[in-house]
Amino acid sequence: MSGQIEASSKSVIELTREISDCLKKITSLNQELSNQLKSLGSTFQDEGYAVIQRYVTSSQEKLGRAVPDLKIVMETLIEYARLLKESEKNITKQ
Repeated sequence: MSGQIEASSKSVIELTREISDCLKKITSLNQELSNQLKSLGSTFQDEGYAVIQRYVTSSQEKLGRAVPDLKIVMETLIEYARLLKESEKNITKQ
């Protein structure tokens, strides 16, 4: 089964932007949850607190490990978009 996938430089750039926005959102939400957890921890702790604390720490660690690879993916997508743009220009010249 062979199918064609249509891609444009604009859609690739938009995908890259969305990945970046998602990374920022995840980082922000993790930080917000961590801050709220610290506030809660100063007044109240139970078993649930420790579970959430481990989750937040684990999530932050996983994100930290994923970011370098995702940056490489975004850089590659930007290069791909540049090549697509050049190709689009060459097609319209003909």
